[in-house]
Amino acid sequence: MDEGSISIRVVYGEVALLFTGDAGQESEQEMIARGHQLQADIFQLGHHGSSTSNGEEFLQAVKPKVAIYSAGQDNSYGHPHREVVQLISSLNIPLYGTAEHGTIWVITDGAEFSVDYERK
Repeated sequence: MDEGSISIRVVYGEVALLFTGDAGQESEQEMIARGHQLQADIFQLGHHGSSTSNGEEFLQAVKPKVAIYSAGQDNSYGHPHREVVQLISSLNIPLYGTAEHGTIWVITDGAEFSVDYERK
C-alpha cells in the first residue's frame, strides 16, 4: 500500500518542495530510474522518517537544503528512525521534525525560503 503513495514536487518561483508520502525505497528507485526531476530545496522525509524510505541515493538525487519529518513524539514506530537521522546528519542537511519542533512552517517568496517552528 505504501508504494502506491502519491509523490508531488511543488515549485514556487525558484523554490522547490518534494513530498513523497509513505513511498518506500522501491518507489524512490523507480523515480530515479524514470528520470523524474527530484531536486528540491525542502524535502519532507518519506514515511515519517522511516528507514524503509529515504535511501541515500534518493537523498543525493533530491539534494535538499532542509529536511522535515512529521511524527508524533515517542511514537510506537520509532519514527524518525535513527539510521535516517544519521544519514541526514552525514549529508549536512538541517533536520526539523514535529516530534521535536512542534508545528513547522516553510515561508517563501519564491526566491528564498525560511523555516520557522513552534518549539524554540
